[in-house]
Formats: sequence, structure tokens, C-alpha cells
Amino acid sequence: MIEKILSFANEYDMLPSSGLILVCVSGGADSMCLLEAMRHISYERGFSIGVAHYNHELRGEESDRDETFVMDICEAHGLPFYSGRGDVKSYAKKNGLSIEEAARDMRYDFFFATAANTGAERIATAHTADDNAETMLINLIRGAGVNGMSGIPPVRDAVIRPLLRISREEVMSFVMQRGISFVEDSSNDTDIYTRNKIRHSIIPVIREINPRFNEAAAAAAELFRADEEFVADIADLFILECCIGLTTDAADLATLPFSVSSRVIRKLYNAPLSLKHVKSVLALCVSESPSASVSLPGMTVYREYDRLIFGADTTDDDEEFAPVFLADGETAIILGLGIKISCKSAVFDDTIIGSASGSSAGSGKSIINTSFTSFVFKSDDICGKIAVRPRREGDSIKLLGQSGTKSLKKLFIELRVPARKRALVPVIADDDGVLGIYGLGIGSRAVPERGDSVILIELEDI
Repeated sequence: MIEKILSFANEYDMLPSSGLILVCVSGGADSMCLLEAMRHISYERGFSIGVAHYNHELRGEESDRDETFVMDICEAHGLPFYSGRGDVKSYAKKNGLSIEEAARDMRYDFFFATAANTGAERIATAHTADDNAETMLINLIRGAGVNGMSGIPPVRDAVIRPLLRISREEVMSFVMQRGISFVEDSSNDTDIYTRNKIRHSIIPVIREINPRFNEAAAAAAELFRADEEFVADIADLFILECCIGLTTDAADLATLPFSVSSRVIRKLYNAPLSLKHVKSVLALCVSESPSASVSLPGMTVYREYDRLIFGADTTDDDEEFAPVFLADGETAIILGLGIKISCKSAVFDDTIIGSASGSSAGSGKSIINTSFTSFVFKSDDICGKIAVRPRREGDSIKLLGQSGTKSLKKLFIELRVPARKRALVPVIADDDGVLGIYGLGIGSRAVPERGDSVILIELEDI
């Protein structure tokens, strides 16, 4: 059987020629089989092994017995022993997980931390062909897609599973022939866990239909993995070529085949996501509303006209920044927007025109720079105090050079300002209303001529 394990390990390049492999040993037959096999192979390959054991504190004295058993085995063979423990029940309750999920999370956290502390190149676990078949059935029951039906991967990051083509029957034959001691986990005989129910009640029926179910499941998993890798590569290529950070073109995403678009969404979300949530994001892509949004667990996905934004903040129209009132010679900062504002009095001459007008200075009418970050207003036409504030209900402006007055709401829509960002656009206004809009335009009121006393307002990112 060791030759079979070694052949499988070589196929997936699991074993280094040197360095440390951390073997995860619970004390049960599977893990003791793995330990014996890895000890034997290490003599030929030249790597060393250490043993990691995690006590889940779920079975009282029996859990402590298992830990002591593994520790004694390591001492007898002169192997480094690393142990950890944790209160799985409390962790599960605190994090809303099942006992199985919590145990797995805590166990792997310990394994990865131990590997990092010891410099181990690989972490070897004792998953067998039976475990793989059971996992595929569990995932099928949960409604998994191709990725879930790929079963337990032979290699994932630093984790290797050399026994994945070995059946539990082969394991038991190996440990019996070699006289390898192991401990029994009494919880394996109960049906309180999903895996045990499948193992005791469903697998026997399936094996009546197909005695070689393990092999059939392994073959199916290999085919599923190949399909998953191919489609995932296409999704990765789309993200590389068509996404900017966590944003993408909604129409481009919507036109992809569902097998690809669903993976793009899950990759941008960067966590498992239900089919219902995936479809809700795709529906957002074709929504008639240019400012619609979908709430996902821990994230909101927004439509901003043609773009889809993942992981954006939850700012909406009800969230605003505090108004800033300007006085001659003063500078103010709006930290929430990352903007510095300066205000000073001046005479509207060629110097002011040149700095504020850009290439249109000669007209005497284009009195804002081309990015609408510098504003010049005739002092005598200002009513009351000038403020930089969020837009208000009923705000309107007659833009310089255009006919007719337009509401800011309509202007924002025409200029495709996302709804969730409109309350964060700085508006320059006096007591009579809006004078200009940062980044968007300047009004036709308070336009100076040469020689007029003016107020120069400049906004810049910090």
C-alpha cells in the first residue's frame, strides 16, 4: 500500500526532497496509517516529519486520552510533537457554526500556525477515499456546484492528502498487518453529525448498487476538478482584462455564460456565495435602475450606471458631511471627503484669470479651471456667507453659458453621478443658493469682470 500512496503523492508532487512535513495525527486508524507511511517514505525521500495533534475538548477524558496516546507514540519514535486544544462548543456558539465546522476551523488554524512556527513545507492530513466520497455526498445534499462536487482536493496550498486514493478497508488491513496501535473515537459510532449519518445509513445502500463507489466518486471528482479549473481560468482572465479592482462593466458581466459569470461574482466577493445571491447580482446587471444595489453577507454590490461595484461602502443619500463656512484668508479641511478648501479675496486681473481660466482665459467668461476645482465669484454679488456644503432638497443652478435653470438632482442624473455619492459632492453656495459644484460646473451668478473685487475659492485633494 505504501507504493500506492507514493505513486499518488508523486502524481500530485506532494512530497519535497527535504525539509519538514507536519503530519496531522488524531490517533485514529487513518492518521496512524498516514504516520507510518510517511515515516517509511521519509527514509527514502530525505524529508523529516513532525506530528501535530489538536484536542477539541469534545469528549472529556477520551479527548485527553487521544492526546496522550499520540504524544507517547511520538516519544517512542523520537518525533517532534506539537499539540493544541480549544473549546469547540463555545467557539461554535459564538460564531454561529456547527460543531463540525467549528472543529475544522480551529483544527486547521492550529495546523497552519504550527507549520509557520516550525517552518514545515507541507501539512499532511489523513483523508481517505471514503472521506472523499462522503464529502461529495454532503456537498450534493447542500446543493453544491462543480467546485463542491470536486470533492477533497489532493493538494490545496500547503495541505497534502496522500491517502486520498486509499479506502478505509485498505487502511484497516494495513494497520492490522503491521500491528499499528490506534484509538477509537466513540463519536464515530453516533449519528449526531451529518457525516456519520451518511457513513452509517446512506453509503451502505449505495454500495449495494455499486460496490466500487469510492472509485466512481474519485473518478467523478477528478472530472469535476478539471472542469472547475478550466472555467475558473476563464473567469480569472475576465477579471484580469475587464475588472478594475472590484468594479466591472455590468453589461459585460451579464453577457458571459452563467458558468463563468457566477465564478466571476464569487471571486470578486472572495467568499462562498449562494446561488440565490449570485442570481441577484446578475439581475442587478440588467436592472433598469442605474443606481440599484444588492445586499450580500458583509457586502453591498452597487450599480453605478454602467459599472458594478463590489465591496463599496454603504454611504447613501442620508449620509452627509458637515457644512464649512468660508472667510477671507482661511483654509478648511473636510476629512471625510479628503478635501482642503482655501478662500481669499483678490482683484480679478490677468493673474487671477490665468490661474482660474486655463486655456479659456482670454474670454473673461470661463472663470473656473477645466476640472472645476477653482472658483472665482464677484464679491458684490455674494449674498451673506459662502459655504461648502452637501446639496439640499430644491437646490438648482443656472450653469454658466447655458440657458435655463436646472435642479441639482436632474444635473447629477444627466452627469451620471452615482446616487449613493450625490450627498458627498461639495456644493459652493451663499444665502441665495448654489454658486458652483465641485468637479461639475459653475453658475452664471456672481460672474466677475476685470478689475472686480472677487473671492477665489480653491479645492484640492489631500
